[in-house]
Amino acid sequence: MTEATQPLAGIKVVEFSTMITASLATMMFAQQGADVIKVEPPGIGDPMRWLGSQKGGISGLFHNCNQAKRSITLDLKTAEGVAHARQLCLSADVVIHNYRPGVMDRLGLGSEALRQEKPELVYCAITGFGHEGPLSGRPAYDHVMQAMAGFMTLQGHPDSFAYVKTLICDKITAYTAAQAITAALFARERGVGGQHIDLSMLESCIAFLWPDGGMHLTLQADDVTHGAPFADYYQLPLRSTDGAIAYAAMTDDHWAAIFDIVGRPDLKTEEKYQGMANRSVHMAELASIIAAQKPDLTSAEMVAGLAEHDVPAAPCLALEDLPAHQQAVAIGIFEQTEHPLLGAVQHVSAPARFGGTKLAPCGPSPALGEHSDAILAELAARPQP
Repeated sequence: MTEATQPLAGIKVVEFSTMITASLATMMFAQQGADVIKVEPPGIGDPMRWLGSQKGGISGLFHNCNQAKRSITLDLKTAEGVAHARQLCLSADVVIHNYRPGVMDRLGLGSEALRQEKPELVYCAITGFGHEGPLSGRPAYDHVMQAMAGFMTLQGHPDSFAYVKTLICDKITAYTAAQAITAALFARERGVGGQHIDLSMLESCIAFLWPDGGMHLTLQADDVTHGAPFADYYQLPLRSTDGAIAYAAMTDDHWAAIFDIVGRPDLKTEEKYQGMANRSVHMAELASIIAAQKPDLTSAEMVAGLAEHDVPAAPCLALEDLPAHQQAVAIGIFEQTEHPLLGAVQHVSAPARFGGTKLAPCGPSPALGEHSDAILAELAARPQP
């Protein structure tokens, strides 16, 4: 019986991938109880194993995207490796890959071939740019997609281009894939059967960016009154004597408190800064004025002063400071566990609570091919169609 805290218990997922997009999506399934089998090539396996801080073939990045999975090494350049992969896929509820278009079809592991034999299979193919168009066969990595999807222009517009310094496009695609696969599994439970899911990094990222990033491009009529897009709200943070704070002022009362705390009460009488409609038109200018102020206050003092007026604000924290922050401690964001190969590790718990309860810490990330023998034994014992 599936427990409330393990909503995907009993679901088997087979992952063919390198790097983040499919790996992070399937780790979310593993956290929620699914049996996730990661198929890796012999040798170095997923190259993510070797990026950044690592020990014994498991990097921090790999661990953070592959907890609670089982790893099998299969050489898909051999007939035997492909045969085992096909058996594995036909034993699964979900198959996911992020290979370039056509690769899985050439191996005989494409969606149509597998679902013809197992119609209830949910098959998800992640590509960089989609299956059509001049870029369909091109490789896609996060840096490239940030440029293509508009992230870099949005960060530095209009004076420069800048990266969001995290693998944001990879992770957006992973979350999009996880939601789509869950929806397909839900539809299957309603009797629809399995289905094929196509999604590209490019479309996932533009769809993610568009609600606010494209708000000024959404209304196309000639008589639209245009205000500032949300990008104009993201100017420099407000400097303090010991760092900086971020704030999110929306109402007149919020802005009055901001003007007071930065020592510019005169701005309250400026008509162009009064009312949401006026501020929206002049937001870039206003945010720049506030960012140029240097109150003789600590971050804690500014946050406390703004909290008295219910203005959302927080200090700019370093990642190293987060585990000890009282709010992070209170809701149990970070977990300390012992990994059989890595020793002590710190990672973030699954954010969703089911039945009001946090999911239990999931299993360790696997060594390359750690479960190959066990998985092949399971396939051998499985009744053949």
